Amino acid sequence: MGRLTREHDWAASTLGEPSAWPQGLRTALRLLLNTGHPIYIFWGEEGLCFYNDAYRPSLGVERHPRSLGRPAREVWGEIWPVIGPQIEQVMAGRGATWHENQLIPMTRNGVREDVYWTYSFGPIDDDRSASGVGGVLVVCHETTQQVEGARRLADSEARLNLALSAGRGIGTWDWDLLSNRVVSDARFARLYGVDPDRAKAGAPLAEFFAAMHHDDIDRVRDGIAATLERAVPFSEEYRLVGADGVVRWVLAEGRLERAADGTPLRFQGVSYEITDRKIAMERLRELNAELERKVIERALERGRTWQVSPELLGVINAEGRFETSNRAWEVTLGWSEPEVASQVFLDFIHPDDLARTEQAWADATERGLPALRFENRYRCKDGAYRWLSWVAVPEGGKIYCSARDVTVDKERAQALEAAEEALRQSQKMEAVGQLTGGIAHDFNNLLAAIGGSFEVIQRSVEQGRVDRIARFLEIGKSAVTRAASLTHRLLAFSRQQTLDPRPTDLDRLVAGMEELVNRSVGPGVRVEVVRCEGLWSTRVDPNQLENVLLNLCINARDAMPEGGRLTIETANLELDAGSAEKRDLAPGCYVTLCVTDNGTGMTAEVAAKAFDPFFTTKTIGAGTGLGLSMTYGFARQSGGQVRIHSQPGEGTTVRVYLPRDDSKPPEAGTACADIAPPTPAASTAGAVVLVVDDEEAVRLMVVDVLEQAGYTALQAADGRAGLQLLGSTPKVDLLVTDIGLPGMNGRQLADAARVVRPQLRVLFITGFAENAVMGDGGLEPGMSLLTKPFAMDDLARRVGQMLAT
Repeated sequence: MGRLTREHDWAASTLGEPSAWPQGLRTALRLLLNTGHPIYIFWGEEGLCFYNDAYRPSLGVERHPRSLGRPAREVWGEIWPVIGPQIEQVMAGRGATWHENQLIPMTRNGVREDVYWTYSFGPIDDDRSASGVGGVLVVCHETTQQVEGARRLADSEARLNLALSAGRGIGTWDWDLLSNRVVSDARFARLYGVDPDRAKAGAPLAEFFAAMHHDDIDRVRDGIAATLERAVPFSEEYRLVGADGVVRWVLAEGRLERAADGTPLRFQGVSYEITDRKIAMERLRELNAELERKVIERALERGRTWQVSPELLGVINAEGRFETSNRAWEVTLGWSEPEVASQVFLDFIHPDDLARTEQAWADATERGLPALRFENRYRCKDGAYRWLSWVAVPEGGKIYCSARDVTVDKERAQALEAAEEALRQSQKMEAVGQLTGGIAHDFNNLLAAIGGSFEVIQRSVEQGRVDRIARFLEIGKSAVTRAASLTHRLLAFSRQQTLDPRPTDLDRLVAGMEELVNRSVGPGVRVEVVRCEGLWSTRVDPNQLENVLLNLCINARDAMPEGGRLTIETANLELDAGSAEKRDLAPGCYVTLCVTDNGTGMTAEVAAKAFDPFFTTKTIGAGTGLGLSMTYGFARQSGGQVRIHSQPGEGTTVRVYLPRDDSKPPEAGTACADIAPPTPAASTAGAVVLVVDDEEAVRLMVVDVLEQAGYTALQAADGRAGLQLLGSTPKVDLLVTDIGLPGMNGRQLADAARVVRPQLRVLFITGFAENAVMGDGGLEPGMSLLTKPFAMDDLARRVGQMLAT
């Protein structure tokens, strides 16, 4: 430290060059640097730090050597609240300080420590200072080890005193064999009924023996004699009888001290009461005896239970044989215990259950897996089989198992299943009867209108009254339109309608329908539309969805005869597994269309039947009862769901769930991604159209319409004939084909035709949904769909549009 002090740049400090330092500082530094005692100096108002080599280990790497010449507050900032006031006292001239075992927490070598110091702060004279004191001389000594040692000693003594005073009657004794006097502490004396003061001065051994139980005296004397003769450790348990007659158990342990010639000199030890322990041990012995008795009884009980149990019990060894089995085997299956043990258990298994049983055996023996409620059939002695439900647990290389005869349960379950199937079939036939009855009723009305119109027209022609023909032609056409609508609703209900699903913006579809909805519900119903910002796209048939929306709005109008509020709302909805299961849907993302009214509402019983075909609460003639069933069928066929929430007098909410579509969304301004091609601007006269339909009347009408429109029409009655015409005719611009053709259906015909004519346009016409039409996805480019029955003008328009593209 002398070298470091000389090399330090003092000129850069407030103290300046050493040659100009005050004599008091120079004298103190000479003392500091030439002593082996830890010394520290704080100098001046800043408290510039000096220290010697003896003090250096106390600083740690945090302060040495950077502390030299630094202000005290920078070096000792963490302990300044402790030493700051002490330094200020000395510097102010108020005298030295003395501190013994002062706690000073500080960080040394990266560790925060509780450090103890004994030190003095003494003044260093300086005439230039106002107080006459220029600095502080610190003579110190770290006492951390001494303080901690004293603390550990005090703790140890406290624990010893606590141990000696804990419990009941712990005490020490010292028997001087030469004088036959026993010196003990007060606890020992009280335990033995001896006056504590007399025991402290020393009392004869006989006084301590006076309290000993007479049955234990001889055994204790023998133990003492053995220690005196052979110097073995003394340890005896015995009883003491107090003046109050209470018996206490004592454990005494001691060692013998001999002279150099082997003469016994002192016998020292400790005694403490063990009454509670002896009572507990006695109670434990009684409990063990009781437990042993119960074990014997339980073993006998288990033996009896094993034999009388109605369950089949057994232990299977590694060879697959029952080492033991109970009488239930013979009662249930007819096999005696020797017969059960004579065969491998797999020999009893029904052939149809053998593979499953072998797998369960492998799981138990190789993987240690128990079999719980495992069912298989076991062969009876008479050749019949009975169903058994097993619990089998592997342990120690064996299988411990029990089985319950569940044959009757199985037969009951089968009978119940048969009854449920019969009930389902009955309900199905009842639904079919209701459906066919409703269809017959509605179609009879429609056929009456159509047939009656034809008869009136025929009579009018015969009578020459042509003025009546137009009216009844309109009646007939109206009946045909209603019949087509009824058919579409039936197909939607049965999920067999032909759909043309496309990516659809539900908000745009609702916006396009808003004016029609307002006209349909009338001025007494206020229509509100709540759109969803960022609504997902859905893939549905937009035309059918428009029908669904209009149907729901009309139903809502009918539920509000005095007028009310109708709300159409769209939303995005993500369903987790639990929520989807409640709605009978797959988990995932859905777009919802919600129609809510504040009308009359429905009871729970009515709402439960709302989707049934031909069920309606309206008056006769006011509805077919197919609207909601059509909505349900359309939603399910589209991969979605529909739910009704209603309360009488509060209104009804019908929510349609439709699956989210992640394909390209529709273009702005349109509801659907695929826009119908425009009506052709140029003439397509002379185009060749091949018509394939097995229904001759339909085929002839289509051909007639095409020829009147200026096209060349070819016709075929089935797919094979149509394919031959395609192969033999140089030019065919459009194929119009029914889907439900005999043999080769319409889709197969179109696929085969496009092999030789890849650009061939195809118009499918159908009155029924065939999986062959759509395949695994939608219609391919250049294909379109027209649903029967259709107006001839619509057919001509669609053909013109397809030929023009």
